[in-house]
Amino acid sequence: MPTRYRVLTFAITLFWAGGAGAQEPVDREMVERIKAEGSERSRVGELFNHFTNVIGGRLTASPAHREAVEYARGRLEGWGLDNVHLEAWEFGRGWTLERFSIEMLEPRYLPMIGYPHGWSASTDGRLVAEPVLLGDMTPETLGDRAGTLSGAIVLTRPIQADFVREDRPAPRADYRPSSAPPRPTAEAETARAARARLRTARNELTAMLRREGAGVLLEPNIGEHGTLFVTGRDQGEGALPSVVLSAEHYNLVARMIAQGIPVTLAVEVRARFNDDDLNTHNLIAEIAGTDPEIGDEVVMVGAHLDSWHSASGATDNADGSSVAMEALRILEALGVRPRRTIRLALWGAEEQGLLGSREYVRRHFGDPQTTGLLPAHQTLSGYFNLDNGSGRLRGIWLQENFAVAPVFEAWLPSLHDLGVTTLGPRSVSGTDHTAFDAVGLPGFQFIQDRLEYNARTHHSNMDVVDRVQRDDVVQMAVVAAIFAYNTAMRDELLPRKALPRVDR
Repeated sequence: MPTRYRVLTFAITLFWAGGAGAQEPVDREMVERIKAEGSERSRVGELFNHFTNVIGGRLTASPAHREAVEYARGRLEGWGLDNVHLEAWEFGRGWTLERFSIEMLEPRYLPMIGYPHGWSASTDGRLVAEPVLLGDMTPETLGDRAGTLSGAIVLTRPIQADFVREDRPAPRADYRPSSAPPRPTAEAETARAARARLRTARNELTAMLRREGAGVLLEPNIGEHGTLFVTGRDQGEGALPSVVLSAEHYNLVARMIAQGIPVTLAVEVRARFNDDDLNTHNLIAEIAGTDPEIGDEVVMVGAHLDSWHSASGATDNADGSSVAMEALRILEALGVRPRRTIRLALWGAEEQGLLGSREYVRRHFGDPQTTGLLPAHQTLSGYFNLDNGSGRLRGIWLQENFAVAPVFEAWLPSLHDLGVTTLGPRSVSGTDHTAFDAVGLPGFQFIQDRLEYNARTHHSNMDVVDRVQRDDVVQMAVVAAIFAYNTAMRDELLPRKALPRVDR
């Protein structure tokens, strides 16, 4: 490993800045130029508008996702970025919703709030029937219901009583680690085991209903006030139509059935599978490095371009994609000649399990399953990810890479006027930086204001343009550009953690 890598262990996790941070040079003039370009001539709104209002939801491998990729490629080429290209990899078939409706016809008419799961099968036309409430039944307790569910509208869950009401708190500006991360508690392990048993029971019930040939499956959601958290997966041939219904409307129907009140519902799902091309794409663009010694080293900025299908994917992740693109536009517009190459990546299939970033890391840097590393692993300084909603950036998670803390702390004073003041020590997961972290590369996620991200917009039908604050995405792009620039210009690569252990 080159001497530029500084790998420190947990024994010095509380070493914070002071003398080391003070030695980190910061080009204050360039930082102010980046702020001016990003705030006075921002193009992030144009990008965001096209991804959301024009294209809308961008489910992986759908025509809308492909349209978004081509639009982004055209803009990057138009700005004069280097090496703009697509990297294809096999994903599977896409899915497009063509028509959907769900209504209560009896005992009174009521249009209902719902949305099909991604990759749901279609109903056989408009299905009109009295719904069947299974509630908390299992295949073992269904009794004489078995054999009677062919073509039925089935409510598969009990009345929804628990809801998502609060977001996770963001760390305070003065937050600092005081000890090792806490170990999982017995209560947490018990809850995890209970969730696993529940998933198993629900999977068994779904498999039984599939064998029965049910007409459509309905389930309630954990959102309130008509909020639907909707995802999905391709369940292959023979899958059943599947719909998420707002908790308020699901509970209404379930109560009436339980009280013996006759209910009639009408449901129609018309969907099309996109199987003409089983590939999807990551989009890559660069500002080439100019230093003869370290120009082939790389700093990356990235975000996922795909979204779920029930809304316009505004906070997840049109804002992040627009910000990542705008960060490179700012640097290109300023004529920056970075020492290292600054590379943009817009990932595909993040929502299906970080598939795009994981495929990229495996192809270019190494396999996390074996820690078999490729030569380019030695040349990546860091990766900065944008995918945590639309609130203002307040800092950056260190991902337990405590050796990098003095570097980032030296950068923060020039960002205080933008509200960026916090270094969060712990590892965070759930998005594309973890693909890099899995092979020991410095991958980071920014700390953001939540803005009801978890309680309202994340993977929901409320992930719409109105939830995004323009001033926030402008600030995000400026901060991302500064982090990328600083990383590209420093003498050494960013410090790294030790390679993760692989159990064989």
